[in-house]
Amino acid sequence: MDNDKLARRLLATFQEELPEHVGALNENLLALEKDPGGAGSAERIKSLFRAAHSLKGAARSVAVKPIEEMCHHLEEVLRAVQNGVLPLGEESFAILFAAADALDDARKRLAAGQNLSGGPLEEIAPRLAALAKRHARARPVDPLAPPAPGRPAHAPPPLAASAPAAAPAAEGQVRVAAPKLDTLLTRSGELLVAERRLERTEAGVAAVGELLARVHRGWQHWRKDAGLPRAREKKRGGSTLAELEAKFATARGDLDRLGSTLRDDRRAIGQAASLMDEEVRRIRLLPFAEACQGLDRAVRDLAKERGKEVEVAVEGASIEIDRSILEGLKDPLLALARNAVDHGIEPRAQRRAAGKPERGRVVVAAALRGSRVEVSVADDGAGVDLAAVREKARQHGLPAPPDDRECVALLFEPGFSTAARVTEISGRGVGLDIVKTRAGALHGTVELTSQPGRGTRVTFTLPATLTTLRALLVAAGGETFAIPGASVVRLLRLDQGEIRSVGGREVVPAGEGPPVPVFPLARVLSLPERGAERRNGKITAVVVGGQARAAFAVDELIAEREILVKALGPRLRSVRNFAGATILETGRVALILNVAELTRAAFERPGEAALTVGPAAPAARKRIILADDSVTTRSLERAILEAAGYEVLAAVDGEQAFRLLQDRGADLVVSDVDMPRMDGLALCKAIRGSKRFRDLPVVLVSGLESEQDRARGGEAGADAYIVKSEFDQRDLLTTVATLLGGGP
Repeated sequence: MDNDKLARRLLATFQEELPEHVGALNENLLALEKDPGGAGSAERIKSLFRAAHSLKGAARSVAVKPIEEMCHHLEEVLRAVQNGVLPLGEESFAILFAAADALDDARKRLAAGQNLSGGPLEEIAPRLAALAKRHARARPVDPLAPPAPGRPAHAPPPLAASAPAAAPAAEGQVRVAAPKLDTLLTRSGELLVAERRLERTEAGVAAVGELLARVHRGWQHWRKDAGLPRAREKKRGGSTLAELEAKFATARGDLDRLGSTLRDDRRAIGQAASLMDEEVRRIRLLPFAEACQGLDRAVRDLAKERGKEVEVAVEGASIEIDRSILEGLKDPLLALARNAVDHGIEPRAQRRAAGKPERGRVVVAAALRGSRVEVSVADDGAGVDLAAVREKARQHGLPAPPDDRECVALLFEPGFSTAARVTEISGRGVGLDIVKTRAGALHGTVELTSQPGRGTRVTFTLPATLTTLRALLVAAGGETFAIPGASVVRLLRLDQGEIRSVGGREVVPAGEGPPVPVFPLARVLSLPERGAERRNGKITAVVVGGQARAAFAVDELIAEREILVKALGPRLRSVRNFAGATILETGRVALILNVAELTRAAFERPGEAALTVGPAAPAARKRIILADDSVTTRSLERAILEAAGYEVLAAVDGEQAFRLLQDRGADLVVSDVDMPRMDGLALCKAIRGSKRFRDLPVVLVSGLESEQDRARGGEAGADAYIVKSEFDQRDLLTTVATLLGGGP
């Protein structure tokens, strides 16, 4: 490796190391400022010295002279503190915090490829040197003596003056660039997609096997009707028939072996891909505290500037979250914490008059909710002034929403602010708008709740990772789109009478809360409208959003899937309404919707009639999914149901049946119990656990006939249980017709 390449690599490593040392400086300085003479102050100063010493050595190794000199002067100041000759008072804390800020500024300049000259380092280094020199020969300060007039003095007990050695690197650990982990997770996701495509291929081979079986049965019926001899009979033409029968048997045998090999290969690839995906995800996990670094310092500085007293508490700091989510949360959390200090927390006198502690409190919390992450920023301040929000809405020419939820949703709109004056923190109306935009970019939602006099809470609901995503696939305007699962509130089937006009917009009831506006998704995306799905005269809509909700009418609900997220690339990054793309098992590309931008685009459209439900389409045959691993039983039940006029989709086990259900939908499921991969009981439980299909009728047909077996079927959620030994086609058809409320 040439010297230039080595120098670049060392500098990159130094830039990765620098934020850790700056974070350690801020953390220990904040702790010392809260309790300068406390029991842990000596250890805190040791930690400060270690950070300065390690950073000085690292800067020397990459020839970053300004940082090396700055850390040398920082060591001298800290040595004076250790010797007890420099009091930890307002002056010393001010310059030490300024030194940490100067190092952080240097980090940003290095990352941007800028020169360090003319920056804060040049201004702070001489001040540090002067402070150290002023106390170099001073007499040690007695920590028990009263402070000098006009200066608070809190010195820790004198410590050994020798500088501690740099902390050794943790054994068995290596640094890996974050983009490499992103690439590795993407590759593991692609393997999982390939495994699902193999599953489709396996199902295709099984379908060809079914076709061959039907052709064979048809051939036998035709031969019998034509009076042709059997293949084994020594008659004219028997030799040719024997050859045909042999070739047919060979083809079926080859196909069975191919299907078996394909099944084994798919399982092996799937297991390896799942383990790899799990390991990569585990490596990418970082504690939530990583996203909260710097909040203490930012709140401390702003509170001092505003003459307030505020503390920050982090709950769930050890909860591990994907690195990509944490990186995306850092800026919104900082903005919300500063906003809480500037807008939410009242001045001391006002809090005292309200019976509150003079010190305000900002709580940043994280919690795992299944496959989602919930992150919140809450304060115990005055809460949102709803009257001021409504007045500001009138000034903007907007209707003042009577509902409080809709009222606070206005705070997320661009340019909307209730601040009385414009500062560097607030008043421009961009803070919460940026927070909402970032939530959309993270495929999640954000919601604000407030109680007058008791405080405000802003809550993010986000997926566990940005590389793969649980999403709802829908069709609109002839295209397939993915809606992040964290943004889906509920699914609706709408009649014409449920659509009402309010304020020039079409709205529909959506459970609790006020009705939500409804828009055709194709129209919002400027696609040709092909008409929403009208099975039985109803329209399908998806309710999405956090604070501001909307319903989007779609042509069809396709499936709920774990999808692999692909970036749109630099040329398409600014395209509105989309947050990425995914490749489906079929090879088609589906765009991932940015729900926050999509909702905003829908509301920006002029008021217009959103939907009209047309006449009911001609009644389609009722669709039944049939799952049984026995070819004979499956063929028999399929023939019975198709003869009765039902459309039947066959599956070889519960897993394939559930995928068919998600892809094609159905009116009822008939399933065996004892099957490979996913048995009938597991299939029934999966259906009952699905929001979309939980009310779907399920009939279990099984050779297991004990009372315990019947009870297990009922506990799994089956609507009926038919025993194969007592099987009668009339019982099956009567049961199906009863559950469907009539015939096919």
